Amino acid sequence: MKIPVEILRSVFGYDSFRQNQKEIIEHALADQDALVIMPTGGGKSICFQIPALIKEHTTLVISPLIALMKDQVENLRSNGVNAAYYNSSLTESSRNFIRQQALSGELKLLYLSPETLLGGIDWIKSMNISMMAIDEAHCVSMWGHDFRPEYQQIGEIRKYFPNIPYLAFTATADKVTRKDIAEKLSLRNPTTFISSFDRPNLSLAVRPQVPKKQKVKEVVQFINERNGESGIIYCLSKKETEAWAAELNEYGIHSRYYHAGMGSAERDEIQEGFINDEFQVICATIAFGMGIDKPNIRWVIHNNLPKNVEGYYQEIGRAGRDGLPADTILYYNYRDVVLLNDFVAESNFKEVYHEKINRMLKYAEASTCRRRILLAYFGEHLLENCGNCDICLDPPEFIDGQVIAQKALSAIVRANERLGLNILINVLRGGKTIEIIERGLDKIKTYGAGKEFSFKDWQHFINQLIDQGVIEIAYDQHMHLKVSELGHAVLRNEQSVQLTEFKERELKKKEEKKTGSVNSELYNILKDWRKELAVQNSVPAYVIFNDATLGSLATVQPTTIEQLHQISGLGKVKIDRFGKDLIEIILSKGTPKISTYEATFQLYSQGMNVEEIAISRQLSAQTILNHLIKLYEEGKKVDLYQFITEYELQEIKAVRSKLKNTHQLKPIHEATNGQYSYEKISVALALLNKHISA
Repeated sequence: MKIPVEILRSVFGYDSFRQNQKEIIEHALADQDALVIMPTGGGKSICFQIPALIKEHTTLVISPLIALMKDQVENLRSNGVNAAYYNSSLTESSRNFIRQQALSGELKLLYLSPETLLGGIDWIKSMNISMMAIDEAHCVSMWGHDFRPEYQQIGEIRKYFPNIPYLAFTATADKVTRKDIAEKLSLRNPTTFISSFDRPNLSLAVRPQVPKKQKVKEVVQFINERNGESGIIYCLSKKETEAWAAELNEYGIHSRYYHAGMGSAERDEIQEGFINDEFQVICATIAFGMGIDKPNIRWVIHNNLPKNVEGYYQEIGRAGRDGLPADTILYYNYRDVVLLNDFVAESNFKEVYHEKINRMLKYAEASTCRRRILLAYFGEHLLENCGNCDICLDPPEFIDGQVIAQKALSAIVRANERLGLNILINVLRGGKTIEIIERGLDKIKTYGAGKEFSFKDWQHFINQLIDQGVIEIAYDQHMHLKVSELGHAVLRNEQSVQLTEFKERELKKKEEKKTGSVNSELYNILKDWRKELAVQNSVPAYVIFNDATLGSLATVQPTTIEQLHQISGLGKVKIDRFGKDLIEIILSKGTPKISTYEATFQLYSQGMNVEEIAISRQLSAQTILNHLIKLYEEGKKVDLYQFITEYELQEIKAVRSKLKNTHQLKPIHEATNGQYSYEKISVALALLNKHISA
């Protein structure tokens, strides 16, 4: 049997697996069912593609969107894998050809929609199937955030293929949804794999109550600072997507809108255009994006509060799938909450949906590290603040808010709890509006009691009091503000209140990242060359190479085929196809400065650790450690003792001695019953060999 890590390197061009990938692959190879919860960009496809290549027959992949199928098939074919998708977008002759390939066993992977699977079962059940992978599996559950009834019939197909493993994949699913997925898909004693939801490359920012004109100004500036980088603006309504696209185009930002009210042909055209970098921005409802594999989306903006944390997390997860830095911004106001609650008012599950909306609101109104709140929702806990959200980057300062809160609460009570947010602020500031005069609100005791604060100050204070549960919003009573039980305790001085002072926050300007030894001229030349290749081959540019691979090429500047094999994202097929051209471009246009090992040593000498070097160079930590071992063997000043204890070194030395001082890793690994990793053994051998030669 082929070894998974060898396929990972030779086909996909990566040196090591991400969290849980290896275990899931081994599970599939053992013909066991599994439910995989892995965040967007976490590498789900590798988990079923590698076992599909190892298994003898064809793997069926069930996917809800044509764009996703096409994207993954193009990527597989570019890596030399015989894969196909079968759906309504193909001509009848193409479908006939693919059916023949499938029935003759030529395909390693065949992508189908649930409808196509069910409608074509007469010929599909004649295939030799080795495995079934169901992507976006949360669609099977009414508790999931994107329920699709046709998914519930997939479990019935098991009777035709009783002896193969079923693997279900989803980016987000709570405990109730996980249980529902397993039942509806007829999974047999599935092992559940839950990967870390942390995406540290995504910055998180929230902008509350920003007026429309200011929002447009901010977003235009934000996009212009990003020099043509791709991004998505998510909106709650079709009308808003069209308005945003029109607005941005007026500012010279090439944008299109996308929503479910458009014809399928038009939606497909827009999706293809975005994937192929024909325009920069797509303004869309949540109908857009599920399963899109475009790795170089550099930012995601939400124009409104999302309806739940699961959907929000999946949507921001579409940015930075290549692992490079990406930005996310959430704009919201309380009208969003009213609109969202209206959406679910007639649902049989409205209590659940209301709670999910409230959890999303609490995230938006948080005054502590946003990533910790986000991950805690999925049952994962960071021990430290993330340092990459707006709260961490600009922490709020707290003040005693007791008197401020009492003034607001008193005004609400004296107006019989019939004030909205804006009129409450005007009352506190002593405003002389027609409504205040007509309603006699200028006669209450707290009229003008807070005139020392600006409108924005009060807006900031009251939002915090709502967030803390001191004040409640009656969404079903014209958004009137109510005093909660906690609020009454504050009025009686039985409960203290801490607030943060208002500070005019601005979106941080994009910082120019120092890219070390990246040759920017070479990077741009390679990018243009990649674009030409993509056009010639009618595929998106990232199918040729992704941006992270381009960055590594422009940093390392390899000049031999052997050096190309050290670049993350370059598999054997791509090196065979493009290797000579790459070397020619680098030699003629770039200025090769250092070897890949020297590039690692430069960063190590600057005090960076293995993980930091790996991130900087877009290589795996394992590759960086191998570089340091080689550098040590060549006499460079590298401290390998930081990676191994003296006890471990002596134990490996003793085992090696029993094996007649072997230089091979595997015998030692087996002799220690796998107690020590190959990396640890490599470090030990380097130290022991140096000592012997000395």
